[in-house]
Amino acid sequence: MAQIAKGYYNDQALTFELPEGWTLLTMSEPKDVPPAESVERLVREGLKNPIGMAPLAEIVSSLQNKTALIISEDQTRPTPVGEVALPLINELNALGIDDEHIEVVIGRGTHREITQSELRQKLGDEVLSRVKVSVHDPDDEGNLVNVGTTTRGTPCWANRKVVEAGLKVGIGTINPHYFAGYGGGPKIILPGVSGRDSVRHNHVLMREPNTTQGVTDGNPLWEDMLEAARLVGLDMKIDCLLNAGKEIHTIFVGDVEEAQREAIKGLKEVYGAPVPRQADVTITSAFPLETNMIQSGKAILLADDITKPGGTVILLSACPDGPGPLMYETLSQKPGPEEVVDWIAEGKASTTGGPMASRLRRLLSTKSLLIVTEGLSKEQLADMEIEHATSNEEALAQVAQRYSSAEVIVLPVGGSTFPFVQ
Repeated sequence: MAQIAKGYYNDQALTFELPEGWTLLTMSEPKDVPPAESVERLVREGLKNPIGMAPLAEIVSSLQNKTALIISEDQTRPTPVGEVALPLINELNALGIDDEHIEVVIGRGTHREITQSELRQKLGDEVLSRVKVSVHDPDDEGNLVNVGTTTRGTPCWANRKVVEAGLKVGIGTINPHYFAGYGGGPKIILPGVSGRDSVRHNHVLMREPNTTQGVTDGNPLWEDMLEAARLVGLDMKIDCLLNAGKEIHTIFVGDVEEAQREAIKGLKEVYGAPVPRQADVTITSAFPLETNMIQSGKAILLADDITKPGGTVILLSACPDGPGPLMYETLSQKPGPEEVVDWIAEGKASTTGGPMASRLRRLLSTKSLLIVTEGLSKEQLADMEIEHATSNEEALAQVAQRYSSAEVIVLPVGGSTFPFVQ
């Protein structure tokens, strides 16, 4: 009897049959959790009882500079930030900060610029019509301020508007991250609204031990990010936990470190996925992080941990933005993993794509990788020593030629699922 598995491609659900002779060890899906009944109520309650800090009203009452700056994640993350920002703005109004003194900055780090349609999707028309919105530029030296240097030597150049605002609140998504441990938390500051040189110094720390998914304590790169957030003066962080439909399930409001710790617990409850043992083949969907190969690579690396040495990872990702900044240029040279980190330090590899390129080169030294995509050509992927297929059926037929029998793990929501061997 055919074994049926599920996945996502280009935001659309799909089902497929595993090849004859293959055994499905497990299909690890996130828990089916509902969207919040009222995001507005969650925001109001969170602002009144934040985690690890005083209520927002108390913070605002003590401000000498009655201006507020909301830092939003960019288009590479899935949270509908406007659903959180709007009740936050209304609460700031009630506390005496009117719309004229509130601004939103899109924390794009070193990612590409956000388009107008993506901006509307991220923030919503009402937020865009009520408050000023700008997009961070990591290369605009005139709009960067140095607020100090971390104990690990990272110079903290940050967006001037953020630094000079009276109140600074970040809004982002909690998810696994392949070298910072988890997304959300202090990443809204570094790299979110930091200068390129700051991002470069921080990301080079990825060669240190413990810079991997699921680790914050003892992770020097995450600790460096946290220190930068403190230096910049981030007052409050709101991390959103989404369900598999990319709807807000709940939020965590409070101190950047303490709120993230609680958000991580929530993430594990919904997306933690124990598997019995490593598989010969892991099939993972990049959903909900299909933007480009860099973002989709997070699903690859999560799958890497549960795939045997010598095994194969199959990724389903449309990659509408292609490889991502300098990703092809770096991987097509077939460098060693450590060589890529050297290139990041020297500015020869992108701070956005370089870390992913390094980790993928490490994976390719022991495993095969095949990507089902329309966003990259067969020739491009071959140059990067990666296999290509235009459909999941084609991919399975290719890989089945190597495995007459195989134990398989499927991750339908691989961009967020946090799998681990029991």
